[in-house]
Amino acid sequence: MLRNLLFISYVLVLTSLFAQSGEIIAVEIEGLRKTKEAYLRQFIQSKTGALYDALTLEQDKQRLTNLEILANVTVNIEHLPEGVKITLICDELHTLLPIFSFGGISENFWIQVGATEVNVGGVGNKFIGYYQYYDRSSFATHLTFDRIRNSPWGVNLNLIKWGTLEPLYFGNNEVEYEYTNYTIGATGIRHLNFTDKIEFGGAFFTENYKRSRPVSFEGAPEEVDKNKLLGKVSITWNRTNYHFYYIEGWHIQLNGQTVQSLDQDPAFYIFFHDFKRFERIGEKGNFASRLRVGLSSNEESPFAPFVLDSYLNIRGVGNRVDRGTGAIILNVEHRHTLRDKNKTAIQGVIFSDMGSWRNPGGGFSDFTQSENLTLFAGGGLRFIHKKIFNAILRIDYGINLQNPEVNGFVLGLGQYF
Repeated sequence: MLRNLLFISYVLVLTSLFAQSGEIIAVEIEGLRKTKEAYLRQFIQSKTGALYDALTLEQDKQRLTNLEILANVTVNIEHLPEGVKITLICDELHTLLPIFSFGGISENFWIQVGATEVNVGGVGNKFIGYYQYYDRSSFATHLTFDRIRNSPWGVNLNLIKWGTLEPLYFGNNEVEYEYTNYTIGATGIRHLNFTDKIEFGGAFFTENYKRSRPVSFEGAPEEVDKNKLLGKVSITWNRTNYHFYYIEGWHIQLNGQTVQSLDQDPAFYIFFHDFKRFERIGEKGNFASRLRVGLSSNEESPFAPFVLDSYLNIRGVGNRVDRGTGAIILNVEHRHTLRDKNKTAIQGVIFSDMGSWRNPGGGFSDFTQSENLTLFAGGGLRFIHKKIFNAILRIDYGINLQNPEVNGFVLGLGQYF
């Protein structure tokens, strides 16, 4: 009798284990309004006919969430006599949005108006088009076909007219130029896997620098016109995971560019590297850091490519304060949730932005010289709508720790990095 009971118990345990790790008989997706089911299925490795694996399913869930078109994915698992049925319940984000963003620091203001869509056709294609006023008028359109017919290949197209007032530096003299750039470009995209990709291509662009007012010294030309070709390649390794507005993991991007003028000017080269790291701290904290290292051809020219600017790297420093042919920048911040409701959230942020530049024609020792070092710190707020893609209103206030009289507010849309 005891032997029979043990045998029956053994059979029941085996049956239970088989049910827990049995064959998948169905993978269903629910909750979609706009996104095509076939597009999502290419990111799911839990397939009908395969053995059920809890880790693989968890990775599928996170991979779908990382697409930036789903706010959340809930998994329902049914262990049936014939096998395992999986249902993925998707909560789609609103992805067609108007653009109305703005920013401001002392004596400077900019505004953008347009539209953006990160799920064109329900297959993850992206479009952005906007008008911008930042000293002068600009417009830009970008269209990305990310995975053409669910293949690993894609293409990015862009058309840009960029107009700003650019401060250029001739020795100790600052000269303001009206800068106008017309660009038409295209790049190919090759996805290596679910997270990594290579992008390569080029653009044709024209540049015009026109001096905005007379100067009292020699060496600052009244106008400069250039026609140029740009070639570029970037490699991205992405290991970031999203849960609503929280991020954890790391992201690396390597970029190389060459610019060839159509006249007799020598080719110009630019290389820069971005490393981002995100850590969850408890239930409400998120630590974020970004390290950018860049070098370019080291010509002694006022048109150096790396710019010291509040919107790009050092919050509160001002509008295109300085230029260099090399840059080392470290941004760190702690984001802490102050309020979290069903659709909205508010974060408080404390940050530190540090950077150093190599002067045009200078040496690597420039990075260690105190006059080239910049250190700011400050705090801010993030107002977040959790059901709309990238709907984060950012307000930061930065103070120069070396000279507290230099400070400023920086406003914008989305996290700073």
